[in-house]
Amino acid sequence: MAICISLIPAMEDNNIHDITVITDSISAASKVLESKVNPLQNIVIPVAYAIKLYLTRDSRNRIHFWYHPSKAEWPRHKLVDDQVKASTNAPELSCKNLHLFNRKRECDDILQE
Repeated sequence: MAICISLIPAMEDNNIHDITVITDSISAASKVLESKVNPLQNIVIPVAYAIKLYLTRDSRNRIHFWYHPSKAEWPRHKLVDDQVKASTNAPELSCKNLHLFNRKRECDDILQE
């Protein structure tokens, strides 16, 4: 979800030609690019379409996915993590996506308890 939410604004900016996504979950990042049926299909399809438009709009446009495990304790990872957790900006999601996001949060809370 975070990858989807962050990719869209970056790809809409015509001055950005090289996007690097640093993630501790390559499997989550690969779901953004998968065409097979999965529970997040309603989120992934619009993002996949946006990626296609971004990559075909300009030959300089590229997206790189870098794996960096969170347990490696990279200082920039901690900085971004702290900023995201302190942010009061809520992602703008459609009602259906917001419902899925809230269900996921509720499940995570239950598992943590």
